[in-house]
This record gives sequence, C-alpha cells and structure tokens, in this order.
Amino acid sequence: MQKKYIRMNNNDEHLSIGNLFRIIKDSSKNKMSALQSEMFCILFDLEYINDTTVNNYCVGCRSIGAEYKQIFLSKERKYEKDIQEFASNIIGLINVMDGVVHTDIKNKVLFINESESARGLAKKLYNLAKNDNQIINEFTNKLYQFINDGKIYECLVEELIFIVIHKKQPIYEDELKKEVFENVLNDTSISSIDLQEYLSLKLREGINFDYSMKKLADSGNAYASFELGSNEYYGYVTGEPRYDKAYMYLEKAALCNHAGANYMIGNMFIKGLIGGKSKEELECGYNFLVKSYELGNVAAGNLIGNMYLNGIYPLEKNEEEAIKYYEKASNSDYAFAINNLGKIKEREGKLKEAFELYKRAADLGESWACNKVGEFYRIGKVTKNMKLAFQYYNKALESNYRTVCYYAYYNLAKYFYYDGYGEVVLSKDREKAILYYEQASDNGILEATIELLKININKYINIRDNKFYEEIYKLKRIIEGNSAYNEKIREEIENIISELIEKKEINVKVIDDLNVEL
Repeated sequence: MQKKYIRMNNNDEHLSIGNLFRIIKDSSKNKMSALQSEMFCILFDLEYINDTTVNNYCVGCRSIGAEYKQIFLSKERKYEKDIQEFASNIIGLINVMDGVVHTDIKNKVLFINESESARGLAKKLYNLAKNDNQIINEFTNKLYQFINDGKIYECLVEELIFIVIHKKQPIYEDELKKEVFENVLNDTSISSIDLQEYLSLKLREGINFDYSMKKLADSGNAYASFELGSNEYYGYVTGEPRYDKAYMYLEKAALCNHAGANYMIGNMFIKGLIGGKSKEELECGYNFLVKSYELGNVAAGNLIGNMYLNGIYPLEKNEEEAIKYYEKASNSDYAFAINNLGKIKEREGKLKEAFELYKRAADLGESWACNKVGEFYRIGKVTKNMKLAFQYYNKALESNYRTVCYYAYYNLAKYFYYDGYGEVVLSKDREKAILYYEQASDNGILEATIELLKININKYINIRDNKFYEEIYKLKRIIEGNSAYNEKIREEIENIISELIEKKEINVKVIDDLNVEL
C-alpha cells in the first residue's frame, strides 16, 4: 500500500516548512509578494526553483530533498564557527514580512533580535513546536528560553534547522492508526472496534461511567473487562482487593488473548491469591503466564524467571533459565527483571556489576532500586557518596504508592534528618525525621518502629508524660506483631530498657511493666 502524507501548511500541529511559509505570508504587509518560491530561494540561498517542487515540499507530498538538507547541514557546521551564518536568510524572510528591503545593517544579529516581525515569527513557530508530537520537551524549553532572553535570532536558527533537517513527513493519520492497531491486535481476537468503543467511553466519562463500563464488559469487550478486573485486583472498587471478582472479569479478557489479563490471572494463581496453590492451580497459573509471555508481556517473563529461580511447580529450580528470562525482560527495560539480575550479581559478590544493574533500574524510576542505590552510596559498597545517597533515597519516594520502597523513608530519617548530615542536610529536622519514621513504620518497616520506640522512651525520660508511655506500649505491640520479630529483636529491646533502668532516670514501675509485657 502506498503511504499517503498529510498536508503540513494548513494546521497548527507541525513545525514544518509549509507552516513556516504560511505564517510568513499571513504576517506579510503585502501578501501578493509573499511567494513560496521566493521564500524557498531565500531560505536555501538559491536563484530559482520551480513552483511545483516548492509546493510538494510545503504540503507534504514529498519530504524535503537531500540536496536541500545538505545545504542546511553545511550552514549548520559554519554556524558553529560563525554565529551570523543564517542572518542573511532570516533578514530576507523579515523583508518579505515587512514589505521592504532592509539595508545598511551593521549588526545583523542585533537587528533580528530587535525586529518585531522576527519576534512574532519565532513565537508562532514556538507554538507550533509545542503541538508537534515529533518534538521533545527539551527542545521547546530551549526555544522558550531563547525568546525569554531576547535571543530571537538563535531561536529562529534552531527552528529553521529542525524544519529542514529533522522534521519527518508524518503518514496520514487514518492509515497510521490502522497500521498500529493491526500490529498490536495481530495475535489477539480483539477487534479494533472494541478498542474504539472502550476509548470512546473513557474519553466521555460521566456519571454513568461504571454502569457503562460493566455493560461494555458484559458485551465481551476485552479492554473494559481488563480495566474492571484490574480495579478489583487493586481494591479500587471497595477499598480492598476482591480477587474472585478480578478473576471473573480478567478471564473474559484473557479468552480474547489480552496479554495483561493472562499475566494477572497467572500471577494470582502463583501467589495463591486465588485457589490454594495446589499443583493443578500452579500449573494453570504457569500456562496463563506462558500465554501472556508469548503475547509479548515482559512482566510474565520476569515471573517465569522467578519460578525457575525458586523452583516453583511445575518448574524445577534452574538459575540459568531464570537469568535467560530476566535478561529478555531487562532488554525491554523491565525494572523488576533488572533488579533480579542485580540481586544475583550481588549474591555472587560482583558488587560493581550489581550496582550498575540497580542504578539502571533506579534511573528508570523503580523505587526499590533507588533505595538500593542509595544504600550502595551511603555504605560505600562500590563508592561512598552521601550526596548521591540522599538524592536516590528521595527519588525512591517519587514512586506510585503501590510500589514505593518505604525503607527509603527510614533511611532518610535515620541517616540524614534526625541528626543532620554535614553539607547534605545542614541542620537536623527531627520533626520531619519522626514523620518519615512513622510513614515507614505504618508500612511494616520494623527498624522504623524500633527507632520510634527509642525516641518515645527518651521523651518519657525527659518529660514524664504518660502519653509517651502509652505510645511506647503501642509501639512495643506493633514490634511484637511484625512478621520479622524474633529473639534477637526481643533482646535488643530488653537491652534498651535495661540501659534506661541503669540510668535510674525513669519510673522503675513503668519499666517493670514493660519488661513483664516483653
């Protein structure tokens, strides 16, 4: 099928040569003299070019020819050595807009920077850049800064270079959408109509949204079924997960070969969230994971790797096979698989390789990896750097609440905020430290609860307020109820209390009561 291209001289969605010429013509005082062929010749330092060729470039029937791109590539190289390389071209375009020929210009760059026509053109092209989905934020931010600093010439140069050298001719949207849909849905029994119906409902979400979504799911729409199943899995409907309900919806999507639904069902079986982890159920879960993996779900590959690593039925323990699955998933930047490879390297004592893997996952924004990198920097397992440790601990807090690593709260409180740390945290902030300890403690971090216990015991010593004793008693109960509580922790708490008894600074009866509870 021959690809069709959209017009790029009649919209605000493309920073293109067609829209450049359209804006110049619209801004010109004498529109009859603002000919495309003249502007094209000004732009490329040409004497003549026929209108047909220019028109093709402007409306998007053809991409800008290699010979014209080469002219700009050469000018770009010269511009790096001589800032005025594009000045004559831009002044030529200003002449078209102003309807006069500006002569006797001593400082061309200054003239352009002070030209209202040039400023207007730069701003309008900047607005096009914001709407162009081929342009990254860094580029538009750069243009904005140029305009804000009054560097109109530099801004226009950047815009022209993008237009000529970097702008790609976009395929006609309908053809592109169809091609993308067909590729994504190729291995499924889901139709593009299902996707359109689902997106239509999402985009016009209203008061009857839940009812409409359920109705769409009941009609067999895989996307609606997957969303409802996911909502039940994460507890968004009632405030707590309902895995049986999740399975009911996800199964509908899985039957249509929805990769994510197959993964979630497999995950529920393997973790025992549904069923009782019998051999039959584990094998069923594994089969769902295999199907999901075949459909391209990298999370399923990572979980299969975990099954090999731990020897979960029906797979036998095989670290080499686990690594193969982790590596495949990590090639798609799946952070959890990268973490798993890092854990293996760390266990083998290959700390530098482990660190590089953790850092790679951390730079993808994965919270556990951010905390791990912070630990490496703080302890100095590879290199000690408290500033970077502080940065990565804080980066760990930016994650979604479902995946945030609460040890990062504990580490920030203990090693930075409670007592301060030199030039990283210049002065202590114990109020913030206690807040972070509480956040970590509320999410099962035993070490944070123990620190809070110490803090409240000290407060009781100094203030002798019974409210601190009540808090001590509550924290002790939390510690005892933690799954990580053991004899060693029991002895640690007894030692803390014994030290206070030796100081004889606290009501002995209160201490005795605590020891009895221990």
